[in-house]
Amino acid sequence: MADEIETIGLVVRGVMMFQIPPRTSNKGYKADTWGTDKPTWIGVLRVVSKGSKCFIRLVDKTTGDLFAQCPVDAFPGIAVEPVLDSSRYFVLRVLDEGSGQHAFIGIGFSERTDAFDFNVALGDHFKHEKAAAEASKPEEPYVPKHATGGLAGPIKINIKKKGGTDKEKKATPTVSLGAGFGGLAAPSNLWGASGAPPPPTAAASNPFAAPAASANPFAAPAAASSTNPFATAPAPTQASGSGDDWGDFSSGGGNSGAAGNTGGDWVKF
Repeated sequence: MADEIETIGLVVRGVMMFQIPPRTSNKGYKADTWGTDKPTWIGVLRVVSKGSKCFIRLVDKTTGDLFAQCPVDAFPGIAVEPVLDSSRYFVLRVLDEGSGQHAFIGIGFSERTDAFDFNVALGDHFKHEKAAAEASKPEEPYVPKHATGGLAGPIKINIKKKGGTDKEKKATPTVSLGAGFGGLAAPSNLWGASGAPPPPTAAASNPFAAPAASANPFAAPAAASSTNPFATAPAPTQASGSGDDWGDFSSGGGNSGAAGNTGGDWVKF
């Protein structure tokens, strides 16, 4: 359309153009066969977007006249093809709009950053067109997965019960929770006929209460003289008679008639 606005995505100066030999194999082109030290033409390269179309234009660096134009319908594609042996050289398919004839020429950038910007500018154009095409698509009407509006009559739903039968559930013993015995109820005959435990006594309820006097093992005995094994024994009394410790032992012969005398400490033989 004539009223579409052109947008310039990239401008690079000092771009070299080469006349290239025909392709010899399906692998691709190689720049070392072009004579890169002797370019055919040097000028300005522009990447232009016009609506959904993209063009690469080579213009004169002084007058701005168009030298050649390459319409790009896809990237990467046949219109723009990188060479095999360098990242700064590309092959363009230029088109003569008057005659409709096309030819393949080679271009080269003096800096790798310019070649990188060239790739980015072409990629951004087609990314923008893809996003615009996705946004322009009409939204599909929502169709529920399970539409039940056309069904007639009642709807029957079978629900399976989990677990066993009713007889098995009734046979299952139940455990009542209560106090004591780890949450289980105590047997009915454990505390007798009343069914309740006896009240605790003061001594049993208080483990820290002092014991009774009779239970103290360290209490003093009632009769110390009769039960105390450490009590002092009374001193022995000396035999009546002379004060000699040997008593009548020295005069045992003179007292032969007194064998039955038990007054002394020694028994006479």
